[in-house]
Formats: sequence, structure tokens, C-alpha cells
Amino acid sequence: MISNAVILLLVFLSTLIVLLYINIQRETFAKRAQRHVNARQSVHTTPTPRVGGLAIAVGILSGALLSGNDLFAALLWTVLPIFVVGLLEDLGSDTPPSLRIGVASLSAVFAIYVLGVYINRLDLGAVDWLFSIPLIAMGFSVFASAGMTHAMNLIDGLNGLSSAVVIAIMGAFGYVAWSYGHSDLLFMSLTICIAFLGFMCVNFPNGKIFLGDAGACSVGHLIAWNAILLHNREPEVSAWGILLIILWPVLDTTFAMMRRFVTGHSVSRPDRMHYHHVLMRIVLLITPKSIGVEKANPIGSLIAWPLIATPSLLGVLFINDLVKSVLGVAVFTFLYIITYHILLHRIKPLRRLFLNL
Repeated sequence: MISNAVILLLVFLSTLIVLLYINIQRETFAKRAQRHVNARQSVHTTPTPRVGGLAIAVGILSGALLSGNDLFAALLWTVLPIFVVGLLEDLGSDTPPSLRIGVASLSAVFAIYVLGVYINRLDLGAVDWLFSIPLIAMGFSVFASAGMTHAMNLIDGLNGLSSAVVIAIMGAFGYVAWSYGHSDLLFMSLTICIAFLGFMCVNFPNGKIFLGDAGACSVGHLIAWNAILLHNREPEVSAWGILLIILWPVLDTTFAMMRRFVTGHSVSRPDRMHYHHVLMRIVLLITPKSIGVEKANPIGSLIAWPLIATPSLLGVLFINDLVKSVLGVAVFTFLYIITYHILLHRIKPLRRLFLNL
């Protein structure tokens, strides 16, 4: 029997091998990504292969097959609809957001059927009695799963950013799984982290290959159902502790939709007003001579990493403490809103400050 350490090494290598092949064939894949350069939310200037999700899929699938982890294999089957539709988008087909959300919801229904679990409590006292009604609990689970799938796609905006989010969240879930003795969930988390570490070798800092919709949406589904599985297995685990671990993409997506609604735009309309876009703009503005988008992109991502990791770390610390978890969510949400407002509306004063140093 192959040891878990060897399997994880093979996950890393198999991910890199596929990425190497994509890089060799980059001209072919880049041609299919031409239209994405002019996308409203794009901060890149040259066509770049968007099929990093293929490499991630091969790496994660190899880990599931070699480990003999039946739960892992079953969960991967439920990802298939999302992955296929995302890959079509990455290869040039224009799939509407409504289709992608619909397919994400279908995958969530598939997961409920295959795994036999769903969100059964929110730790909200009087509200929790509603979740004793299976139809309501299942409906909310589909909503939450599709939402996380969409959130991971939205946050995939700078080099290394989505990988940092995945590693922070799955690393936190892995630690919680280990602390409660769930070796299958621990291995699942480690496999996903290792695959994304391999992906970062080509995505950060220069962005030679992008994750794409197939990779971002699929990992969003995996994150959602890792959270649901962990929450179902351990009554001590607070739903708010889970929320704190995944808080960054949840906040980013929630406020993106609110921002678009308030400004009279469709909530599915892409923009370049996400928190990470603002950080990148500040990098461009505070330099005496603009360093250009290609260099500001990874720097903005790097600045965001500790911000992303903070709620995940707090979630681990407060995972079985409801009061501290709720406070953590409330305080971090407040800080997110305040700092976003300050950064967005004080960019010019910041530029003058840095130029005068």
C-alpha cells in the first residue's frame, strides 16, 4: 500500500506534468482565451491559457484514486457537471452566468444524493427548527454550495489569489479534521492544497497559466461540501466557525452583488471593483513611476494573502466556540467594509503621501 506522503508527492508531480504540457501547447490554448483579455473584469493584457483546472483535476483525481478514499471519489463525481461547463467556458464557449449557477445547483443536488448529507443547523437558536424540515435544509444547502462555487470564480482575479484562498481554507479544514480524528477529510484537504501548490508554480507571480472557470468553480464546490461534511460529523463544530474559515470569498461575493445592485447593474455583471482590484490599483498609484499592471498584479495578490488567511486562522481557533465565532465574523466584516471604503476613496491622498516620503 502506498503511503499518504508518497501519494501527495504524486499529486504534486502529476499536477506539474499536466501544467508543463499546457505550457508547451500554450499558443493553442491561448488562442481559445483571446476573448477573455477584453473581459470587463480582466487585469491581464495578453491571451493566456485558462485551463489550469485540467491540471488541478488530474492531480486531485490521482490522489483520490491512489488513496482508495471512497468519500473523496464520490465527492469528485458530483463535481463533474460544474467542471465540464467551466471547461467549455475556458476553451472559448460563452456560457451565461445563469447556466453556470444552474449547473452548480445541479451538482449540489447530486452531492446531497450521493453523500447523504446537507446543512442541518445554523446555530441560530430559534431559526434552527426550520432545518428540521429536510426540504428547507436541502434547499439552503444547494444555495450555499452554488454560492461558494460562484464566489471562488469571482475571486479568481489576480495571480496566486485563488490559490491562496484555497490553501488557507482547505488548510484550516484539514487542521480541524485532524483535531477531530477525521483522516479521510484531512487527506482530502491535503490533496487539494498540494495540487494548488503545484499550480502556484506556474501561476504566481507571472501568471503563465490561469485557473479558469473549471478549476475555480470545481474547487468552490469541493470547499462547500468539505465544510458541510465536517459540520455534519461534529456537533461541537460551530456553523459560524465554518463561516469564519470561508469568510473572505463570502464577503467578496456578497458585497460585489450589493455594489452592483446599488449602482443599478446586473448582479452578474463583472467589474474591477473587488477588494483585490483596489489593492492592485493602490500598488500602481503609490509608485512614483508606474510599475505596470503585470508587476502590480502579483504584488496586490501578495498584499491580500494575510488578509485572506486571517479569518481562516480565527475560524480554526474559534471552531467550537459559538460566541467568539459570531464576534469574529462581525468584527472582520466590519473591518472589511471600513478598509475597503478607506482604500477606495483615499487613493489619491495615499499617492501624495507615498510620493512625499
